[in-house]
Amino acid sequence: MHSQITQLPAQKNAWMASHITDAEFPTALSKQGLALYHATQNERAVNPVQASDFDSPSDLLSVYPVDCHPLTIRFSLVHASQWQGEESEAVIEFLTQIMLETDCPAQLFVGFYQGKPAACGMLFTDPDNPNETLVSDIGALALPNHNELVAAMTNWLIQQASEKSEKLWLG
Repeated sequence: MHSQITQLPAQKNAWMASHITDAEFPTALSKQGLALYHATQNERAVNPVQASDFDSPSDLLSVYPVDCHPLTIRFSLVHASQWQGEESEAVIEFLTQIMLETDCPAQLFVGFYQGKPAACGMLFTDPDNPNETLVSDIGALALPNHNELVAAMTNWLIQQASEKSEKLWLG
């Protein structure tokens, strides 16, 4: 069980990095953004979760799957809001390089609050074991209801993941 806790985040981080490391001409700024992203990901704890431990999703957010580049940009802007200044710009440069394909192990989501992108998150399913899903990359803009936005996104993602996977991890 312990190996699975470390395996999913490592797979997700490798998939995220591949958008820069596999690029023919990655920019210096996107490489810097990848390094900043990895630094925060390495600090995150990963824990098993049960959908029953979380509230039902609220109506606070309207959540949409990222299925086009404009939504990738919105995901990137919300996610990068946890960094400041030049660091935020570097993370945006990195995240906007994400390419989602039909057989992709990751699903990105953007939560809209009052018609504007305000929260984001990811579901990463183990390609070799679709019964294992990592709920990660949850973020929200620094609005007065930041904590409620994060909780709403977390609850929504866990509910979605529980419909297709038996084992859920939050990290």
